[in-house]
Amino acid sequence: MYIITCVNCGELLTDELRQVSFPPTPEKFTGERLGLPLLQEGTYAIDPETGAITLHPDGAPGTRQHRGPGRQNGCCEPDGLDGPNLVCAGCGAEVATRKTDCWQEHVVAVIPEAVEIHSASL
Repeated sequence: MYIITCVNCGELLTDELRQVSFPPTPEKFTGERLGLPLLQEGTYAIDPETGAITLHPDGAPGTRQHRGPGRQNGCCEPDGLDGPNLVCAGCGAEVATRKTDCWQEHVVAVIPEAVEIHSASL
């Protein structure tokens, strides 16, 4: 089991997580359903295309919404197209992008350089 902390202040950003393989995603959204979480709660995976640490949409309780203009844009929920929209609750550093709009697979994409992954036994 692992935890993720802010590299800037050491604040705990996640609960305990288990690493899993990055799941395949549909090649094209069909419009037949609303977006769903890509990962199960309590898990994380490394996106092989971006290197982002990917979590369930509710997987980063130690964060809060970014207050910058446009960072929460989307039609139903934040789409993450305008930059990181989650910051560390401790220091305010940009740490992740929540992508939960209706047309997307729902994830939180953590910025690898903004965090550290530790064994939960520490």
